[in-house]
Amino acid sequence: MRTVLFLYLFIGNKIMKTVSPVREQLLEHTLVLLGTRGYNGFSYRDLAELVGVKTSSIHYYFPTKEDLALAAVQAYAGNIGDIMRGMDVNGPLKEQIEKYLALWRKNLGTSRVCLCGMLAAEATSLPQNVLTALQAFYSMHEAWITQRLERAVAEKGVQLPAAPSVYAMTILGALQSGLISARLFGKPCRLDAASAMLRSAIATESGKQAAAEADAALS
Repeated sequence: MRTVLFLYLFIGNKIMKTVSPVREQLLEHTLVLLGTRGYNGFSYRDLAELVGVKTSSIHYYFPTKEDLALAAVQAYAGNIGDIMRGMDVNGPLKEQIEKYLALWRKNLGTSRVCLCGMLAAEATSLPQNVLTALQAFYSMHEAWITQRLERAVAEKGVQLPAAPSVYAMTILGALQSGLISARLFGKPCRLDAASAMLRSAIATESGKQAAAEADAALS
C-alpha cells in the first residue's frame, strides 16, 4: 500500500511527513481516489476497504470528508510547489520549461490526471476551503508561467498573443485539458499541443522556425 503515493504523486525523492502510518496510507489512497474518481466519486467505506481499517479510524484522523480532501490537496500542492520553487527563476528558460512539463507528463498513460484539475470540475459541489486551496494551486502555476513568459519578452523580445499573465492562464488551461483529453482517448500525445504552446511562447522567431522544421522532418 505504501507504494501508491510514489506511483501517483510525489515526484523525486521527497516523502510526505506524517505522524502516523495509518494517516499516511489514508492520504496515499485518497490522492489516488481523488485523481481518478473526484471528490464525489468515493466514500469513507471505499477508503476503509482499500486501507484495511474501519471507517471510525478514518474519522479519527479526518473527522469529515472535507478535512480529508483539504489535507490531500494541500499535500499534493505543497509537494509540487516545492519542486517548482526549486527551479531557479534566473536559470535557462528552456531547461526550466522542460522540467515543468515533466511534472505534467508524470501520469500520462495512467488513469490519473492532475488532482486539482480533476477536482476543479466539481467546483460547485466542493467545500469552500477545498475550493480555496484549488484556486491557490492554479494561481501558483499561473504565477510561475507568467514569470517565465515575462523573461522571454524582456530577454528575447518574444511577442505573445496576450499579456503574459493572461497567456499564462490560457497555457495552464491547455495543459489541464490536454491531460484530460489524453486519458479520454488513451493517447499521451494529446498533451503535446499544450506543451508546444508553452515551448513556443519562450522561443524567438528563429527558434520557432527551427522547431517547426524539426517537427516536419520527424513527421
